[in-house]
Amino acid sequence: MATSLTLEVTTPRGRALQVEAESVQAPSVAGEVGVLPNHLPLLAALRCGLLKYRVGGKAQVAAVGPGFLEAAPDRVNVLSDLFTTPEKVDVEETKRELEDAVKALTAFGDRHEGTEYEELQRDIDWAQAKLDAAAEAAKL
Repeated sequence: MATSLTLEVTTPRGRALQVEAESVQAPSVAGEVGVLPNHLPLLAALRCGLLKYRVGGKAQVAAVGPGFLEAAPDRVNVLSDLFTTPEKVDVEETKRELEDAVKALTAFGDRHEGTEYEELQRDIDWAQAKLDAAAEAAKL
């Protein structure tokens, strides 16, 4: 029986994170997904949000974008285009990104559809996830 999980996050640029974790929590499109060692196999679609995990009894957090999570009894694989750790977040720059994306999305008015609208919504969600990761890490 597994006593830990190998958490691996992969982006188009390669492996972004690989750690031995005691637990993993991720933002799925249907709600939060929690994984402990010996979890049954699972595949979940992810949305922008916080990836939380415990290493050596200490809580860790990162921002993750849309993608997929695959869980097995001894590992969790996350595939996403977007991933960052809190120490890499420039809070002021991210606040500007969020503000710009909100302004651009507001210009759509009542039309809530189309690829451009979805990309702007993702930009808002990603900026918010980065800000949330930085704020959460400051509490740890």
